[in-house]
Amino acid sequence: MSAEEGPAALTNAPVIGPAPSTVTQEERTQKLLEDLEKIPLFMTHLPDTDEPNLAVEALKSLASDEPPLEVATNLKAEGNDSFKRGKFTEAAQYYTKALDYDHDDKSLKVALLINRAAANLELQNYGMVLRDCADALRIRPNTVKALFRSAKACVALEKFEEAKECCKWGLNIEPQNKELAAMQTQVEEAVARHERRAREREERGRQKELAREQLKQAIEIRSELVFDTSSDKKKRSEDTPVSYPWENDSERQVELDRDSGHLLWPVFFLYPESKESDFVEKFDESLTLRDMLTEVLAEPPRWDSRQQPKYTLDNVDTYFLSRPVGGFDEDERLVKVSMDARLGVILNNEKYVIRDGIPSFIVLPRNDSFTSQFIERYRKLRQTQEAASKITTN
Repeated sequence: MSAEEGPAALTNAPVIGPAPSTVTQEERTQKLLEDLEKIPLFMTHLPDTDEPNLAVEALKSLASDEPPLEVATNLKAEGNDSFKRGKFTEAAQYYTKALDYDHDDKSLKVALLINRAAANLELQNYGMVLRDCADALRIRPNTVKALFRSAKACVALEKFEEAKECCKWGLNIEPQNKELAAMQTQVEEAVARHERRAREREERGRQKELAREQLKQAIEIRSELVFDTSSDKKKRSEDTPVSYPWENDSERQVELDRDSGHLLWPVFFLYPESKESDFVEKFDESLTLRDMLTEVLAEPPRWDSRQQPKYTLDNVDTYFLSRPVGGFDEDERLVKVSMDARLGVILNNEKYVIRDGIPSFIVLPRNDSFTSQFIERYRKLRQTQEAASKITTN
């Protein structure tokens, strides 16, 4: 290597070993301090979190060397501060920790119990409220705040008699206590609301049973109606009222119009070609299928052609599937029914069986290949069943 080549060659030589750090000494020191701040032993200030750090609390107790009474008092102050800031879970935890310290100050124990009850009231932990207030009253039976908070918890739990007793007990101790007097009024109002709601529930139940009995009578008058509940899978317990064959486990039930005396049936219109359906919640038995389909097919269904709709009132026929009670799919027969027949007349037809309380009808387009195939399928099914029946007879 010549003298001229030396410096250039050294400049282009690869660097061996780790690259020099770009972090300054000051930045490394700051990072170390931040890491130490996460360790309770080296903390210079308390973390701002929703829950007390138990390691911090333990170190605080060790570092102070204070007697249990003073530690409990300090923790109570921390709990009060958390309560004022709306951190009720944190407050309850501070009070709980303070109660762990053994000392002879009954006033402090009572204060901690009723303070924790106040925090649990805000958290709607009403059972805990009642337990803490009961413990406070065992220590000091004349603790009015414990009675007041017990009353609030009892109202929330709808234990009105206990709430009344708490108010009465407290007002015997402090007759001029405005909070307890107001609570007593609230209890009386809550009792009145509860009793009113109970009466309303009872009246609704009575009206429901009355309507049920009237419906039963109306259906019994229509003695030709036939029902089949074999596909209703609902299991009824001993407490369930007697189930009538027109009832089912859904909200879709036949109703009686008290003014007209007509039955209002829930009805399905089925469209096998598209595997779609329309549901009519209350189909008056005095109306015809045409009356209802006039509304149902007022606009072409969303699954039908908009340009050349097949499912229009003047281009469909209606059918129902007739199957004996307890029969099987292969026993079904397709029966055409006039759209000008009234629903009540159709349902009284001896071939019509109402399944699970909900009548249904099949809607098919006229002069359509699908309709031809659909009808042919049931024709072949009938022929097969008739042939089998003849063989069995012979």
